[in-house]
Amino acid sequence: MKRLGMGGTVLLPATAWLASRTAARAEGFRGRLTRGDTSILRLLAAAEIIEWDLWLQYQELALGNAAYQLALESLDGDMPTYVRQNNRDEFTHQNFLNAYLVSKGHKPVSLEPFRSLPSSQATGANKTAKRLTNLMNLTVDTSWYTRYRSAGNPDFGDTFPQIVNLVDLPAIPNSDLPLPSDSDGFKIQLIANTAGFHFATIEQGGLSLYNSLLSKATSPEVIKIIAGIGGSEIQHFEVWQDKAGNAPLVMDNNGNVLFPQLPAAPEQTPNGTDPADAMDTNQIMPHPCKFINGDLPQCAVVRPTSIAQAGAVATFTGFTRSGLFTGQSDGFFDFIFALAKEADEARRESD
Repeated sequence: MKRLGMGGTVLLPATAWLASRTAARAEGFRGRLTRGDTSILRLLAAAEIIEWDLWLQYQELALGNAAYQLALESLDGDMPTYVRQNNRDEFTHQNFLNAYLVSKGHKPVSLEPFRSLPSSQATGANKTAKRLTNLMNLTVDTSWYTRYRSAGNPDFGDTFPQIVNLVDLPAIPNSDLPLPSDSDGFKIQLIANTAGFHFATIEQGGLSLYNSLLSKATSPEVIKIIAGIGGSEIQHFEVWQDKAGNAPLVMDNNGNVLFPQLPAAPEQTPNGTDPADAMDTNQIMPHPCKFINGDLPQCAVVRPTSIAQAGAVATFTGFTRSGLFTGQSDGFFDFIFALAKEADEARRESD
């Protein structure tokens, strides 16, 4: 009101005020960002920096550590290549978002002051590099597996069991381990299986996060950015949930099951039909579920997408509970959750 001269006894005619507001809105679309759009992009830039940090750690070992590479290839021969491509994508996401913020007159998001966690000491890793994320003690949420194969939707309060219990496990080796074919090869294979599921866990969290913020954006250009990058997160998840389904049974030398045999896809019948169970590993397309209103027909969609279940605070709370940030400073959590809260509170502006 002060900016528009509406304080004290100085008043503008209603038409002048409306014209000023319309001009400000138009300026927001062409040039400056609204406060809400800025908050959303800053949060997403921080999220992509974090993803880039963890994917870089995965890439270093997937390409530079023979035992880890072979164990990943037990899930699929292209796993190391896909890890590299995913890391490339996350770099471009954070790089683009920060460049876009700068182009609109805002400072880029930097998490460098919080880069303090130790690196893996296994062959292939940049052993002296400081990290933002901890891949050594993960509790991986694998409920996405059952969620996307059921008619339920977390936005309606539905809950889903874990397909595999992965609690306090490393997803990368901290030291060199025997090859999967060696007598103690189960150790590296368990790590690779954990990573395979963590890949999908991270990317499905990202696709729900982008979807939850999409309806809050104001600028058509910002909407295009959220939809474009969010779409690539969907591609990532589809690849990783397919590969995770190939994770092999892992037993120690005493016959104890460390990673169970996943539900195998059945053989097709002679007439070409496939009597697949919903939990089979080849069921990678989203099962139709409740959406918008429980009285409407079921629809195959991304879920969850609500702020409560998939928003910025919910996403980073999930990351924190998984152990991804174990060892981080209070300052890191203060910074990240402040960004998350601002993004969740963003509202689409209208004329």
